[in-house]
This record gives sequence, structure tokens and C-alpha cells, in this order.
Amino acid sequence: MKNRNFKLLTILLIILFIEIIVFFTLTYYQKNQLRDQFTLKSEMEKLNQEKEKKNLLDEFDKNKYLATGKNAYERIYNNKQSDIVDLMQKLALEAFPNNWKMDVKVEEFTNFILLVQVDVKSNEPAVTDIIKYLVPVLDNSDGYLKNVAIYNEKHQCYLFFDENALNGLIKNKNLGTNAINEAKRKGEGFLRYNAIKIDFQEINGHIFIPVIVVGEYGSYETIMMLDTGASMTIISSELAQETGHEDLNEISRTTFSTVKGLISCPIVQREIIVGDTYKKQAVAVNLEDDSNLLGMDFFESREYIIDNPSKCIYIWNE
Repeated sequence: MKNRNFKLLTILLIILFIEIIVFFTLTYYQKNQLRDQFTLKSEMEKLNQEKEKKNLLDEFDKNKYLATGKNAYERIYNNKQSDIVDLMQKLALEAFPNNWKMDVKVEEFTNFILLVQVDVKSNEPAVTDIIKYLVPVLDNSDGYLKNVAIYNEKHQCYLFFDENALNGLIKNKNLGTNAINEAKRKGEGFLRYNAIKIDFQEINGHIFIPVIVVGEYGSYETIMMLDTGASMTIISSELAQETGHEDLNEISRTTFSTVKGLISCPIVQREIIVGDTYKKQAVAVNLEDDSNLLGMDFFESREYIIDNPSKCIYIWNE
């Protein structure tokens, strides 16, 4: 009888233990489920609030913008407190074709220069077309605009209108042959902003640039460190194999002196693309590690400036 009671008690205890485990398991699961639902709901509400906030700000900016005039020509007079650079850039954007790029620089406090980059997929437009686009900008810039530089598809300045030329345009709405030839001559010699701009990141004093390496069998985008002490661009063996199928053990090699000593590198042909400029050149393949270095051979026969404060490199085409 005692054994029977003991067995029954044991069974009841086991059932109770199982029920306790099931209860706590279900409680834990339900708790986590409620927490996840609450988190998801909270995140959705935050997202919706951000969307609503953005829509309200966009609507406010749009109404504030339109309140000063239906186009840039009206706004430059109706909103004298606005930033002149911004207004002049809007003037140019409305006057010139949509696919052209505009930039305005401030020179000597109140003098402004307009930089116009024509569509890089097109040939140089006629000077008469440039003048047609430029006249309404001058008519509504209150005399602040003192110089205009026009760049071709190669990012080279080929027309430069100085203050005298612009005054002639304001007065006559056109330029004579001599004035146009003078604008062309000055354009060829204008190098101040006549460059391709390449943005870079600086990490621990080193410059890193986005680069595309193109070979016979494909292209690969990577980040290269600019090595001003390297005479040749160096890519890793992995990058070499991503872009070409050369047998690196069979092709000619060149020996380089590095901080780690002498290394022997196979030489392959690749196209290096940095920003809007490119060059097909010989590059060395580093079999020792996976580093990729952009050497000074990429800049050979090109003028360039490394502007550390603005984190940009400016390159002039050959």
C-alpha cells in the first residue's frame, strides 16, 4: 500500500513539475512575443512619424520657396536676404539645359564666377547658344556676376567671359567676333577651376580613393591608398585574377624596393578609372599581401593638386 501511494505521489510530482516547466516556457514565449510586437509597433510608429515630419518639412520648404516668386528670375528680386550664391546657381540651372552642371564661386567678397559644365556626352555647343543661355542670367544677377567659365566634355575650359565681355552681353545681348575670340583665348589659359574633382577619405594621414580596375575579363571596384612614393600602381593577386586570367607565374616581373625589402612583381595591363578620368597602364601584381596602391604613374603627364582641407584631388587632363 505504501509503495502504491509512493508511486502515485511520484507521478503527481512529475506531472506538477512538467506543468511548471510548460507554464514558465509559455510565459517566457508570450513575454518575448509581446515584447517583439511592442518593439515592431514602436519602430513602425517612429518610421511613420519621420515620414510625416519629412513630408511637412518638404511642403514647408516648397511653399516658402514658391512664395518668393514662381521662378529664379523673380526670386532674386523678391528675396534679397537669400544666399546670393544659391540664387545665382538657380538662375543658371533654369537658363541652361537640364543636363549641364552649374557651380558658383565667390571671389573678392562680392564678385562671383559661374562655372558651367556642358553635357559630357555632347560636343561643344555653339558660342551663340552659350550667349543665348547666359543673357537672362546676367539680366537678373544684379551685377554680382563678374566672370563665367564654360567647360567642354573633357572638363577643359574653352570659353572665359570676363567682366568686360559680360558687360557687353548685358548691353548688346551679343558679342562681336573679336570679343568671342578673346573669350576663347582666355578659356584656354584659365586653369583655376579647370579640373576633374576626385573626393578622397583620409585615415591616419593616408589618402584612400575609390578606384575601378578594368581588365580583359571584367571590372572590379575597390578602395586604393594613394602612395605618393610609389612609382607604379600595385594591385593584389586577388584583384588581378578578378579582372584577368593571366598566368602570373609565366609573365615578366619587375623587382621593387619596399620597406619590407625587395619584392618581385608580375606586370599586367589594366585600365584604371578614378572619378571621371581613366588611364590604361601597366600595373604590378603584389603576390605578398592583399594591398592595393595607386601609384604616381596614374598622374604621369597630368597636372594635379591634392587639396587636403577639402579632401579633394583636382586633375587636369593631358
